[in-house]
Amino acid sequence: MDNNDINIEVCVDSLESCLNAVRGGASRLELCSALFLGGLTPTYGMMKAVKDHLPPSFPVNVMIRPREGDFCYSRAEIDIMKHDIEMVKQLGYHGVVFGVLTVSGTIDINVTKELVQCSLPLSITFHRAFDMCRDYKEAFKDLISIGSIDRLLTSGLESSVMEGIDTISELLELANNNNNNNNNNNNNNNQVVNNNNNNNNTLKSHSIIIMPGGGVTERNINKIVKILKPKGLKEIHLSGRVKQESRMEYRNTRVFMGGELRQSEYSLAIVDDKKIQSFLSNANK
Repeated sequence: MDNNDINIEVCVDSLESCLNAVRGGASRLELCSALFLGGLTPTYGMMKAVKDHLPPSFPVNVMIRPREGDFCYSRAEIDIMKHDIEMVKQLGYHGVVFGVLTVSGTIDINVTKELVQCSLPLSITFHRAFDMCRDYKEAFKDLISIGSIDRLLTSGLESSVMEGIDTISELLELANNNNNNNNNNNNNNNQVVNNNNNNNNTLKSHSIIIMPGGGVTERNINKIVKILKPKGLKEIHLSGRVKQESRMEYRNTRVFMGGELRQSEYSLAIVDDKKIQSFLSNANK
């Protein structure tokens, strides 16, 4: 892959999808369960299996989200998230993905700091909880102030990247301005960094990568890249899944496990390696 190519992160919720995404050329994986619900924390068994089957150095970030619904969590739920983060660290994963808001739709700074502190030295992504905030500029400033957050996954506060592309473009500019400020301050901060080298759990202010995600397709990825790459786009997040029929021969089609939505129990959504190859080709042509 050329240094100027766009890195593609693929969200996955099965071992088969993990293997297909890597085979297709994904740069990194976001490991979840229940992608239909937006992605929840995967089980220990899933995390262990993925570590056993993928190359040891392949980067995988694990979703830390204890339930579906909003991103305002109780104390008990925050403790669950911290336990899950510890498990991710013990298994040797590359990073974690989480997001926490207050009841008023702002970044929950105190809880986010707590989770960041628990996660270090892993890579940290703040997910699309950001898209549910009331003021994205203020929210972005809050993430910068917290420190040690490596990337922000966002659809620009809309349902899809294409709908939110103007906001994403502005976020890329804000991130670039922050990066430039950090570069200008590097000389002043060298002594601080040296003093902190022995403490891997020290919060650090650094640049945040803006990673668009949501509704990215083979047909629109090239347009997205052409619009956002001049603004500094480096990464993009997508699923690349196709429907796969169940192997079940006997089928009781009267029963649905998912409540009112009544999704078929005999159809699986699996990442397709050729689809990932197509995404890569369209993104970088």
